[in-house]
Formats: sequence, structure tokens, C-alpha cells
Amino acid sequence: MKFKYKARTISGIEQEGSIEAGTQKMAVEMLQKHKLIVVSIRPVQSLFAKNQLLSFIHRVKSQEIVEFSKEFSVLLSAGIPLVEALEIIQKQVGNLYFKDQLAEVVSDVRDGASFSSALERHPDIFSNLYINLVRAGEASGKIQTVLLHLSDHLEKQHHLNSRVKSSLLYPAVVIGGFGIVGLLMMAFVVPKLMEIFSENNMDLPLPTKILIAVSGFFHNYFILIIIALALVVVGLRNFKNTPKGKAALDGFLLKIPALNKILEKFYLSRFSANLSMLIISGVSIIESLQISGDVVGNEVYKKVIYSAVDEVRTGGSVAYAFEASDAIPPMVSKMIKVGEKTGNLDLVLKSISNFYSKEVDIAVEGITAIIEPVLILLLGAGVAILVAAILMPIYQMTEAF
Repeated sequence: MKFKYKARTISGIEQEGSIEAGTQKMAVEMLQKHKLIVVSIRPVQSLFAKNQLLSFIHRVKSQEIVEFSKEFSVLLSAGIPLVEALEIIQKQVGNLYFKDQLAEVVSDVRDGASFSSALERHPDIFSNLYINLVRAGEASGKIQTVLLHLSDHLEKQHHLNSRVKSSLLYPAVVIGGFGIVGLLMMAFVVPKLMEIFSENNMDLPLPTKILIAVSGFFHNYFILIIIALALVVVGLRNFKNTPKGKAALDGFLLKIPALNKILEKFYLSRFSANLSMLIISGVSIIESLQISGDVVGNEVYKKVIYSAVDEVRTGGSVAYAFEASDAIPPMVSKMIKVGEKTGNLDLVLKSISNFYSKEVDIAVEGITAIIEPVLILLLGAGVAILVAAILMPIYQMTEAF
């Protein structure tokens, strides 16, 4: 993502420019490394979402990161030097974009950069969580163990993400497909049938009159409707990529009945698993919370987690900050409080993550079982109304003859 910034040098000279980075935080850190004091920074939004298109084409799947981590860990455990292990994996990777990026990582490490620093140059592939865990592994000398645990962690997260996405994708595809078919019928098929009725000067029933009016609207303004829908989609996508837009969308999703319970459990499982992994790897609690907030994926929970960061900085506890939030269930706050008191916060968080991961699976199965018959009823009703509006005048015509 590209960011436009205003900054000052140490001597007070003002500078303006743009910088490429995975997140706004990374962009600020990159500017600070160049000894610049950031005055303002904002993402540059493209009307036609060029950056989104490129990120879709140059995409590395989470499963590919999992495989890379596992293979790399095995090679390091076998005693193969880091650069040689990277070269072996880089040659075997099938994704051409990932292959090119790994070649740059190999080059950077060979030139003397640390593995974590080399990964940091590719934020579109390796998350802040991944980079910091690798850095912790380098500091402890157990990078192969960290990578193995990280691959298992990413695999579980991938499974969880897939379960939630599949539960949302099914109804979206069915409703979207029915909507497209209905739009095409209204614009092109129904008008042809209505010509027959109009030629016979029939007194049409009310459902048919409504169908004719709707069909005429779609037929006359079909191109404008398509353009309007495209503009709405582009506008929403660009709005979603702004901090205010993402916060609004995330808050809205957590208020949708049935879906909000699944998302709540999903984000709590993700947060708990990430924080547990970071603490176990030796990352400080404040930094662990910041990273977990950045990668949780929801602005509502990110705000809650960042409030915990402020609380811990002033000598407070994570549990106290969570107790003050309606987004965190009381059970989670109480378990975290126990973990902080006993010094087993990492184990408690792991238990919370496992619990909510299972809850997500149960919730997804339940909502899928409910959605299927509901969709069948709704689609059946829609088809019945459409068919009735067309068959009623045909029946009248046969009676007349």
C-alpha cells in the first residue's frame, strides 16, 4: 500500500513524498529509520483500486506460507545453513511472485542482513506477527522450533478462516446468482413475454402489472443500473480501506444477528492464539499486545487491545482493560486475570483460543444448517411470484379462447 507523508529532518527541513509499506505503522517505522520526524501520513486511495488489483494478482496464499515455514524448519533442524536452506526452498516454490520475493530475501541474508530484517522488506507476504516471532527465534537461537510452532499456528488459523469464509460465501453466491439471473430476466426475457399480453389488450392481474413496471425499469435503464452498481462497489471498497470506513464496517458486522456471535468467537480465538504464541516466543507483553492488535483484523477489537497496551504501560493489567469493554465476554477477562496472577498467561490464552476455535466450528455448522432451508424457501417464493405473474395472464388467454 502507498502512503503519502509530510516529515521533518532533525535539522527542521520539511519533506513531502510517498512510501510503499504493508501498514501505516510500518510506513512510520521506515521513515523513522531514515531519521525523519513524521508530521502526517495517510494512505493513497486509487479510484479504480489499482493497488488492490495488483495485490490480488501478486498474492501468496496462507497455505504457501505454512508450507514454507515447515520446510524451512525441517532443513534448519537437519543442520543445513540458513542461506542454503532458503535457496533450496526458493527453487522449489511454484508461485512465481513468491519465488521472486524469496530470491530477494536470499540476497539480503547473503549480504549480511538478519532473516527477520529480510522478511520485513516484504510486508505483503510476511505479517508483523510472523516477522516478530522470527526475530524472537533469532534472539533465543531456536528459530527452527519457532518456525515449526509458527507453521502449526498458521495452519490452525487458516482452517479457522476457511470455516468462517465458507459459511459466508455459500449464501452470498446463491443470493448473488439468483439476483443476476433475475436482473437478466427482467431486462431481456420478461419484456418479450409482455409484448404478447399487450397485443391482446388483456386486463392484466396486479402481480403482472407490477412485474411489467419493474421489468420496464430494468429494460430501459439496464446500462445505468450496471454502472451505478459498479460505482457503489468501487466506492464501498475504497471507503472500507480508510480507517473510518473499516471501523464503521467492522462495527456494523458485529451487530448483525447470528453473524456477530460467529465473528466474536473468531476474533477472540485469533487474538488469544496470536498473543499466546508471541508470549511463549519471548516477546514482551506490550509488544505482543500491539502486534496482536494490528493483526486481529477488526477495528473494534483492535481498539480494546490497544486500551490494554495503555493499561499495562501504566502498571495495570490486561484483564482490567478487558473488563471495561462490552466486546470481551466476562469469562475471557476472568481467565486472563487468573493467568496474570499465576504467571501462566500464555497457557490460559491457548486454552481460550482452543475453546473459541471449537465454538466457531459448532456455530458455523449450526448457521449453515439453518441457512440452507431458509434460502430454499426464499428462492422458491421468488420463483413462485415470478411464475405466477407470467402464468396468470396466459391462463386467462386460454380461457378466452
